[in-house]
Amino acid sequence: MSLTIPAIPFNQRKTQMYIAAVPVDFLERFSVDIWDPKNVMGHRGYQRRPEDKRVRAIAKYFERADAIMPVAGLLNIRERGRIKFKHGKLTIPDGISVWVVDMQHRLQGLVRAQEESIIKRHSFHFPVVITEGLGRVDEAAQFYLINTKSKKMDVALTRRLLIEKNKVKDIADVKPWEIAAVRITIDLNSSIATNPWFGRIRQPNEDRLEQHVATEKSFVSSLRQLLIAGRYKQTRKAAKLLANYWAAIRANIPEAFAEPKKYLLQRTPGMFAFNFFIAPAFFAKSRNVAKFEAELSGLKKLGSAFWRRTNKRGARKFGTGMAGYANLAEYLRREIL
Repeated sequence: MSLTIPAIPFNQRKTQMYIAAVPVDFLERFSVDIWDPKNVMGHRGYQRRPEDKRVRAIAKYFERADAIMPVAGLLNIRERGRIKFKHGKLTIPDGISVWVVDMQHRLQGLVRAQEESIIKRHSFHFPVVITEGLGRVDEAAQFYLINTKSKKMDVALTRRLLIEKNKVKDIADVKPWEIAAVRITIDLNSSIATNPWFGRIRQPNEDRLEQHVATEKSFVSSLRQLLIAGRYKQTRKAAKLLANYWAAIRANIPEAFAEPKKYLLQRTPGMFAFNFFIAPAFFAKSRNVAKFEAELSGLKKLGSAFWRRTNKRGARKFGTGMAGYANLAEYLRREIL
């Protein structure tokens, strides 16, 4: 049976194209050129088989009543002169293959959502761009360009805004600990003035200022191990606890906080050593704010010189990367706890 859909024609160089909105029940008729090294006809395709996990995630997304998918997929009809456009409608005759160039997982997810009655037949239209006359190799070239030349954007700023506005349900593929970590980081940086990180963390897309010593992205990552078990669901209380923890560290080595850029304590090594590796066990043992300063008094023995960026025998000797920060944390546990 032929397909007839409203469409808008346009050209790019010598390639005829159409933009259209296709009903979901049409999508299952489209073909994907799957890689098959054993094909006896030598037709090997250029796309991998769809990942079921991604397909299921897209189908599940449409359980939400407000779910939309506005970004167009790319289709191609290899034969020239076989499709007809008249009076604003594009007709694709029966027997003509419509090849999916870029939208495989979205297509499969939408089809599954319809099969599972998450989306009703004829109730949802998906935007597509249809090219006419590209060969299989040209399709493969477009697939390669789309999937290698488009740069993934940093979404930290958008994520932050959605969390601030309690639009958590609109954040896809974000773990609960990340949401808590962003909220805690915002509190430490913006509202709890008694802690050493107040005003020191550069927000996403914010200009780098003289007082900044860390980025929000790094600080959020440093809280993963502390929050991953989900024990700190009241993020405001967790932020106050962390603020007192760092205030106690500052009370024992104030020099390192007076000029933080000359020391590694508020840089990535100190941030990860204390947040990622030491804090989880430290807080499990004690949350008595009054005792924090005494329990961390071993920092005085090391002194601020240990944290100087120029001191090759101090914190700097452990190097960078998670392995280096873990070794630094282990050394600190032995020396101060």
